[in-house]
Amino acid sequence: MKKFLASYIFILVPFVILLVTKLATSKPMEILTSTDWSVASFMMIAQSLGIIICDSNGSKNINSQGLLIFIGLTIILLILCGGVYAYSLINPESVFSYIQPVIFALSSFWLVIAYKTSDFLKKAARD
Repeated sequence: MKKFLASYIFILVPFVILLVTKLATSKPMEILTSTDWSVASFMMIAQSLGIIICDSNGSKNINSQGLLIFIGLTIILLILCGGVYAYSLINPESVFSYIQPVIFALSSFWLVIAYKTSDFLKKAARD
């Protein structure tokens, strides 16, 4: 969990800047509709893919079907983030713009799962 928190701090820093900037310019609704949410979500999901692939590489105890399911779900989430980002750029007042923080929360949860899985894979490799 420490690895997650250490990497998550660097994800949160731009959002603190976003909050301060939008509140200082009296545009609080733009906090929710900023495409920064989608970009950060994409980065977290991509990072989770790298974590799992690196930690499962060369391990004989890995269920390859489970790994493929994880990779498939991760690719679907990446496409979802990219689609919401693109649509939010085209139509910033759409419902998709307001869904971005929800996707960010889902991506954060996905990253926690990746780090927990990474710890499990490392422990399984030692045993």
